[in-house]
Amino acid sequence: MMFPSIRWTRFGRVILLAVFAAAYFSAGLAAGAGISQVEVRLPEAPGPVVGRIFSVFSRVIRERTGIEPVLSEHGKIVFVLRNGLGTEGYEISDGPNGEILIAGNDERGLLYGVGAFLRSARYQPGSFEPGAWRGKSVPASPLRIAYLASHTGNWYENAPTESVQRYIEELGLWGYNTVMVACATEQFDSFSDPKSQQLIVHVRSILKASKQIGLKTALVHCGNNTYKSLPAELGAIEAGSKQITALGTHACPHKPGVRELLLREWAEVLEAFRPVGLDYVCFWPYDNGGCNCEFCRPWGSNGYISLCKDMAAKFREFYPKGDVILSAWRFLAGEWHDLYDVLGKDPGWAQYMLANSCRGFPDDVAKSNEETIKRGTPANLTLMVFPEISMLGMWPWGGRGATFLIDNTKKDIAKARELGAAGFMTYSEGIYEDVAQVIWVQSFWDPKRSVDDILQEYARYEYDPQVLPEILDVIKLLGSMQEVSLKSKKFSEQEAGAGKRCGDFVEAIEPKLPAYVRASWRWKLFANRCRIESSLRQGRSFNPDGSYSEETQRCLDEISKIYCVDDRTLPFTRPGILDRKQGKKQQVVDDEAVAPKPPKKNDAPPE
Repeated sequence: MMFPSIRWTRFGRVILLAVFAAAYFSAGLAAGAGISQVEVRLPEAPGPVVGRIFSVFSRVIRERTGIEPVLSEHGKIVFVLRNGLGTEGYEISDGPNGEILIAGNDERGLLYGVGAFLRSARYQPGSFEPGAWRGKSVPASPLRIAYLASHTGNWYENAPTESVQRYIEELGLWGYNTVMVACATEQFDSFSDPKSQQLIVHVRSILKASKQIGLKTALVHCGNNTYKSLPAELGAIEAGSKQITALGTHACPHKPGVRELLLREWAEVLEAFRPVGLDYVCFWPYDNGGCNCEFCRPWGSNGYISLCKDMAAKFREFYPKGDVILSAWRFLAGEWHDLYDVLGKDPGWAQYMLANSCRGFPDDVAKSNEETIKRGTPANLTLMVFPEISMLGMWPWGGRGATFLIDNTKKDIAKARELGAAGFMTYSEGIYEDVAQVIWVQSFWDPKRSVDDILQEYARYEYDPQVLPEILDVIKLLGSMQEVSLKSKKFSEQEAGAGKRCGDFVEAIEPKLPAYVRASWRWKLFANRCRIESSLRQGRSFNPDGSYSEETQRCLDEISKIYCVDDRTLPFTRPGILDRKQGKKQQVVDDEAVAPKPPKKNDAPPE
């Protein structure tokens, strides 16, 4: 900008600088000022991932304000790729001419910077107000995995692909860098079973969506779990171990031809994912998996490790740059202890170790944790934890809407930090535990952040600033309402009052919320949870004949619609108010260590 010659005086200089500054910032994007046009400038030759990030950025603003962001070479919001910020790091800063620069060290860093920028902004119909936060941030954790368990007729399996893609993008904005899926085999006759192929296409589309936004991809695989057509004579010994769920689809890798069979089936799965590629595989030991024969036991430090080593080699034939994660879920303390020797003699074929975090074996978990704190991980593998965010403290899981086990999450994060975990992999059975997803990823992004601070940011962004601080009090109440047997429970006057408070809050605040909040599934799951707890605890959820009252049925119907419930949805993810054993026809292992089914003929322990 050119200015006319002027005779400067000290007084005149101050006045003119003030005038020029006012003109300068009015042409740009001063924090605290709403704008009705959002123009964005992208890096030169941005590539498809940056283009997708802009699409997500635009969608958020459009849905919240009605403004359609546009690309412009004169855009005041500038997306920048600038190496040197630290892997996956970002920086938000003020640029010349009133610009706001969102810089990523790489494409994922740009995604995370856009997420931080959007969360600090304010939204009104026809007005977008950029946030004032400026600074640099780099994740402390190298691996932040969201495991979307797409195998129980839950939301991840049943929802339209575009809905799952949108959720993946939202997880990316919060800081996840990897999405994991499963191809469960026990429900199909073979790899070529049309239903098996349908699931593969669906989960492959989930990983494709992850790649499109710049995230990495992962697959969990239960090494000796195969199809329900498995001949009985090839089956594993499932009896005699409280760690193994008796599905009848576990094969014994020490029987003639079985190891070769399992590797062929594994190769079929690996080939099916070539179109999107895999960055990680996580091998799973128990629940789906395990054999208690004399040659395989103890499975976790014997048969499992032997089979995983062969499967890791097969994985790298398809994906040479891929990394291997070994899960120790449901390990007994002796199995964990033995890993130090077993893996120490043959290191290098695995890179990560998922700590034993199953609450069904508290003494063994405690002993394993104690040894980990003293010795580090077996073979010095990078330690990860496996937070249980879906099953705890509610039956059915998410059956009454959004779940908020905040105190539990605080304890688990503290334990993960005590162990020295460098990464994590959340176990998610549905979108009802979305807040836990956010708390975990933000806690591992910045270990100095408190859970309360993250929760407040979540409520401000995903709900609305005006609901603070009251909604945090209600969330705390909901966290204390996670009982699993409720249909026959008699509630105290205090419990009834707490439920009423939740319901009253929703009825008072909902009419004041922006339309985009009221229409969001996050708010609907929260609001219906509050209404159900209010009705239930005040004795209005059931008719005299035991059927649901109209108000409760209306809430459950809306939750079921959000969850995409159909005939594939198993009882533990189907909305409802039940007692713990009611409707439990499907065998499932959770953190309460459900007893295994009676053994089949091939389950007899060896003599």
